[in-house]
Amino acid sequence: MRRMVAATRNPAKVERLSDLVGDLAAVSPPALDISLEQSADQESGDSFAEIARTKAGAWSRAIGTDDLVVASDGGILIPALADAWDPRRTRRFAGEGRTNRERADALLALAAGLEGEQRRVLWREAMAVARSGVVLATWEADGPPGLLARDYDPAWLDASDGFWMPALWVCPEYGGRRLADLAAVERAARVDHWGRLGTELRRFLVGLPSAADR
Repeated sequence: MRRMVAATRNPAKVERLSDLVGDLAAVSPPALDISLEQSADQESGDSFAEIARTKAGAWSRAIGTDDLVVASDGGILIPALADAWDPRRTRRFAGEGRTNRERADALLALAAGLEGEQRRVLWREAMAVARSGVVLATWEADGPPGLLARDYDPAWLDASDGFWMPALWVCPEYGGRRLADLAAVERAARVDHWGRLGTELRRFLVGLPSAADR
């Protein structure tokens, strides 16, 4: 089985990536710790795809092994906020080291004046794979749209170890239920961005030459 290093310290992302590749690879968190300053430099690209490529390349150079490194970057698109919202800073817009509640409160305050379809949101995610500093593949996908809620369940956010937007994401196709409240089979039925990225990643791994062939 191939070994892949996830270019993230977010345990929820490591688990998600492991689910995507199944038995094609063993995904592990990095054994090293990259400083916040270096991480900030890596996340200054003009697009999610560029940021994912930069992360994958930087982390693959830093680990100093021949392992594959997979990186992802994504954010919420809120068209009605225009220039008042930078989707590339979805996790960091409220400041570094904020709690999930603080992030949720800041976003709801920013969007307080939006009504109806103005609260339409969309998630975009990019993924890149690199080895020894060379980016081998990049993909990008959008998830189905939703609506930004006006409140959230504090208990759900407190229990989440990484992803926080599902608590604020209203799914009109499921009677206005939150993404956080959907069963696993319901989430899969939405044909979300992670599912499509996972398909591309698995295709890539199947077609990748083994170490003995390189």
